[in-house]
Amino acid sequence: MNMKQKRQGFIGFGNLTKAVYRGLKEERELSFSYFARSKKEEPIPFYEKLDDLVAVSDVLWLGVKPQDLGGILEQLKYCPLHGKTIVSPVAGKSISYIERYLGKDQLIIRIMPNLAMAYKKSVTSFTSNRPDDEKAKEIYMLLGKLGKVVELEEEGFDLFTSVFGSGPAFILAFIQIFKDKMQEFNLPGPLLDELLLELTQGTTLYFAQNQKDYSIEELIRNITSKGGTTQAGLEYFRNQQIGKHFEGVLDAARRRSEEMRKNGD
Repeated sequence: MNMKQKRQGFIGFGNLTKAVYRGLKEERELSFSYFARSKKEEPIPFYEKLDDLVAVSDVLWLGVKPQDLGGILEQLKYCPLHGKTIVSPVAGKSISYIERYLGKDQLIIRIMPNLAMAYKKSVTSFTSNRPDDEKAKEIYMLLGKLGKVVELEEEGFDLFTSVFGSGPAFILAFIQIFKDKMQEFNLPGPLLDELLLELTQGTTLYFAQNQKDYSIEELIRNITSKGGTTQAGLEYFRNQQIGKHFEGVLDAARRRSEEMRKNGD
């Protein structure tokens, strides 16, 4: 990475920016600092004033809630931002929304990651108002250290957010259904978590080892014996159109992202 962009400044230090920091903290050429309402128990510099953070940062990560973004941008527009890169993972807030405060000449990168950044396993969408800018390309490469990155037109961010941004919570909610059913075994909760973790890790490994040669449908068929328990469960799944209901979960998240964008724009 270009040494000119080595200083990473986090505006807000919640779960997502912490995940970015934890995923990148071993990168020797990078340094980190943050601005927040209160100091956290983290071994990186804390700034009480936003303009002080801006002064020591090359890249500014907008780690605030959507409803708080306007107030932060109102402060940022009075800071010297020349040569700096703005990275926004804020759901439902478009590049044009940020440009309204900071101007079209400001390099702005919009991303939609998830908390798996901390473990270098995020799936992150990426777009920029200056895609040919070398600094934008450097951020794209940096995000690649945190998982898979895909360039995407901004119109696709609402659906991407529902699947990959919110997806981990939805998958965990599905796992919770398994755990609730397993309460019938009268086993301690921590043991149930361990068993479910083994199940999900094993399933993910099965998928990972075979996805190049088989479709998901074929992998399901490989597990399913004719007339067996898996077939019975899958028939119920299909007859009750549970897949369609789960699509409704994704659609609801997508609509909310669209509403946030329209309200902001």
